[in-house]
Amino acid sequence: MIIKTIHIENFKGIENKDFSFNDRFTVLIGNNGAGKTSILDAISIAIGTILMKTGASFGYRGEKSRPLFKDEIRKVIVSTDNIEYTDVLLSGSFFYENQLLEWTRQQATNAKNLSYKNASELTNLGDHFAKNIQQPIDLPLFVHHTTARLWGYIYDKSKTQKIGSRLDGYYACLDTRSIKDIFFYWFKTFEDSVLKFNKDKSLYNAFTQAITSVVPEWTKIHFSWEVDDLMGQTKDGSWLPLRNLSDGYRSIIHLTADIAYRAIKLNPHLGERAVLDAKGIVMIDEVDMHLHPIWQRHVVADLKRTFPNIQFIVTTHSPFIVQSLKANEVINLDENTLSEDPDVLTIEDNALYMGVSDEKSLKFERKEKLATEYLRLLDTSNPSAEALAKLDELLTEFSDDPVFLAKMKFEKMIKLGKQ
Repeated sequence: MIIKTIHIENFKGIENKDFSFNDRFTVLIGNNGAGKTSILDAISIAIGTILMKTGASFGYRGEKSRPLFKDEIRKVIVSTDNIEYTDVLLSGSFFYENQLLEWTRQQATNAKNLSYKNASELTNLGDHFAKNIQQPIDLPLFVHHTTARLWGYIYDKSKTQKIGSRLDGYYACLDTRSIKDIFFYWFKTFEDSVLKFNKDKSLYNAFTQAITSVVPEWTKIHFSWEVDDLMGQTKDGSWLPLRNLSDGYRSIIHLTADIAYRAIKLNPHLGERAVLDAKGIVMIDEVDMHLHPIWQRHVVADLKRTFPNIQFIVTTHSPFIVQSLKANEVINLDENTLSEDPDVLTIEDNALYMGVSDEKSLKFERKEKLATEYLRLLDTSNPSAEALAKLDELLTEFSDDPVFLAKMKFEKMIKLGKQ
């Protein structure tokens, strides 16, 4: 299941915008306040429309439809003492089982809640999931990881202990707070049961392979009851507890473990393929949070490889992440455009694309303009020696970039050689 489009009117800071998403990976970029998080929140409301019916029989467990909060309604300041609320409208389309499902939800200023009357295709789908929960149908995975994923915990062990249902995979999946401990409790009891009583290891293997896929430095993982933590074995044979790792490592492991856990709980009938074959939508706000630039360069590839059938929609402020993408995987809310894929551009070019204009970026902007003028002059029918000498002199400003200088000299040799 994937989301294809969304139309947003008067939601948070967005007055009227349309967005289309890549089937596999979409990265939202833009200045603070541009609306990156708002788009994720709007998608959460759309997904919550499906879970409203799915959760009808177990709503007491927390899988409620994502509501529209009053502070998310766009306000128009008419005067210093007159603020008017606007009518919110959200609509769009999902693609599920070769069907395009369209939906609309709106809330007038005098209404208390978003209406469902034009979202029946989504609510009917949720009803289908609820009615067939005992059958081996594939349930789509949904989760929204906000910037609170390393704090603000809400996990209540008593709820999953009592239920033990496939639907544990939807527990608080759209909550803005973190539920870090939920997969901890599941894994340590599940692993203990599998290893002690020689049970089927397919789901256990699915979980552990997901972790080691994203963290190649770990060859194995186990839960230590003595340390009360997830332990990873490094290539030199030593074991390290998760709590001793950096925030970056812990952040990416928590993300991976939570997604893998949900995939396994929702579709245990898929066995060892439960993680690899899981379909659904995962949203991550600030996917680069706490990650070292080296990891930022390959985290997108890691997530694609580990969850090959999941649609990711994430936000970032990192040019290193943008540099790992194709142009059709980026939505720039600052409306800057690129003529090439980000993955063939320099990190400085991607920083400029993201609106960074510090001293270093300004230098690269000047370099780009100078290169354009240099190539334009070479394309003229008869560039003067004086003009070329002047440009050659200007190029010496970038003596610290031998690749750039060599490229310009090569272009000069080719173009002048043709005349």
